Amino acid sequence: MRFNRMIAVLLAGLLSSSIASAFDPPPFPRIGAILFGSPTKYDDPALQALLGHTSIALFSYWPGWETTHTQTFEQAMEAIKKLNPNIQLAIYSHIDATSNDAPFQPVVAKLNAMHWSLYPSGTTGSPVPSFWSGGGGPFYTINTTLFPAKDSDGHRYMDWYAAWFVSKLQHPNPSLNSFYIDNVFLQPRVTGDWDLDGVPDNPNDPTVGHWLHEGYNAYFSSLRAQQPGAYLIGNIAGWGAAGANLTDYNGQLNGGFIEGILGFTWSPEYWGGWQEMMNEYRKPIKALAAPQLIMFAMVGSPTDYQTFRYGLASCLMDNGYFVFSASDAYNDLHWFDEYNANLGTATSAPPTSAWQNGVYRRDFSNGIALVNPKGNGPRTVTLETSYKRISGAQVPTINNGQTLNTVTLQDRDGIILLRLQPIGAPKAPTHLSLSQ
Repeated sequence: MRFNRMIAVLLAGLLSSSIASAFDPPPFPRIGAILFGSPTKYDDPALQALLGHTSIALFSYWPGWETTHTQTFEQAMEAIKKLNPNIQLAIYSHIDATSNDAPFQPVVAKLNAMHWSLYPSGTTGSPVPSFWSGGGGPFYTINTTLFPAKDSDGHRYMDWYAAWFVSKLQHPNPSLNSFYIDNVFLQPRVTGDWDLDGVPDNPNDPTVGHWLHEGYNAYFSSLRAQQPGAYLIGNIAGWGAAGANLTDYNGQLNGGFIEGILGFTWSPEYWGGWQEMMNEYRKPIKALAAPQLIMFAMVGSPTDYQTFRYGLASCLMDNGYFVFSASDAYNDLHWFDEYNANLGTATSAPPTSAWQNGVYRRDFSNGIALVNPKGNGPRTVTLETSYKRISGAQVPTINNGQTLNTVTLQDRDGIILLRLQPIGAPKAPTHLSLSQ
């Protein structure tokens, strides 16, 4: 019996049951965590305690991880799930390149045997280098379209890899109930002969982009076939651009990680302003299947509390999950006073226009969130009744629990205020989007 057929038999018997994916939307603010980078201290009880207060956490894992930790990976995931049974724990995956590290040698061997890499022409010569590099390199681009040949079992690369990935990485860790797929691009990042006609293809050609989408959608389908009920979360940076065509990807993913939506020089807020950032935040939501786990990922200094509040308050203007990282190493989880504030459920729709003096507002059953966009200057707003500041230790002049009915926000600032008397929570409003 061939290796791939053995995988199919094992998966049919051992992985036939669905991952339990029942998910109750948490109260606001909704917090996520990205922990891909080294060191991977998922066995740290302090980190586990913080993760238990988040709603989505993305992890990297490889066979042998446990040899340098105090727990197995599954034991670490179980500890987090015990603290928060509703949390979505997602394992990192990507199909556009592979590592040369020992656990992935079967993948490398299969790629080489089947010529599933991307080549400048046809399937000969040296594969096209990947646009990115890192530990375990060098990396070469994999042809993730539907053009490469199937193996003797009738599997394309993305089908074979989905079965291998689930068998080797997810199945030993059943607490993982979601998959994170990196680099879900709209267009390829490199030039190569994607359609195997002997001629290199223009990576900016929409037709080439469509080929890429077909391959990614096949991978998504294969993952779901292996694990029905699992949520799929993609790195969808770029999906929110004004000219982005999301038709092929519509409904294919349950969630999206918008990497660098705030904090880098290439972030939309930096070059396009607050409204551009919000457009790029909201546009992809419409393309996601339920439960639309959109992740608003910010990078910044963990002691720049004003910019942090600005990012969090901007995220609260829609239904996303806020992720803060100190750098693109993605190996940290910082905790802020505002994370302890329970705003409850949303009682107003995501705002499409300013509330007062250019300041945007959203109401929740236990409080409100205000954000003052970049370029609006310092603004004072008057509240219709008294609210109170949250209590905390990080910024005593702001988070002091005091009652107020006016508040001044600096340029690029935001704040959470709590109601003196919480209100009843109606059914969550349907999603509204800014016009494109």
